[in-house]
Amino acid sequence: MELKLFLVADCANVTREGKLNVMGIFDYINAVNFPVQYPSLHLIIRLDAELGEPGQTCDFTIILLTPDGNQIFDLSGQFQIPPSEQGRMPEMTLLLELNNVVFPQPGPYSIILLIDKDHKGRLTLTVNEVSTLEPSGN
Repeated sequence: MELKLFLVADCANVTREGKLNVMGIFDYINAVNFPVQYPSLHLIIRLDAELGEPGQTCDFTIILLTPDGNQIFDLSGQFQIPPSEQGRMPEMTLLLELNNVVFPQPGPYSIILLIDKDHKGRLTLTVNEVSTLEPSGN
């Protein structure tokens, strides 16, 4: 399994034709007060299957860590790898919406992706403390 894409965005979907639409990619959040509760963010994960994997069921886990390494939460689930079509290895897109995530302090948060307990990727989402929010800011 190869990780092709791992993003945080405001919104994402996949069309019937399989096109991935992503809007509002970001890697930081601005907040005036802490703890801050962020209403909604989407994790976008795109994976490519490798030989021998089509048809398998895989477990995934997302772990969110604070700047000092404490775990805020983990989210687990499963997905099925589709069969190969026309000699082409399948790709999987996982779209996960996280609602009302609480960030207790400013700093760089880590979002860890595990597939079948194997570390596949890590994102950094920085939560900045600001004195006022700009109209165009997160």
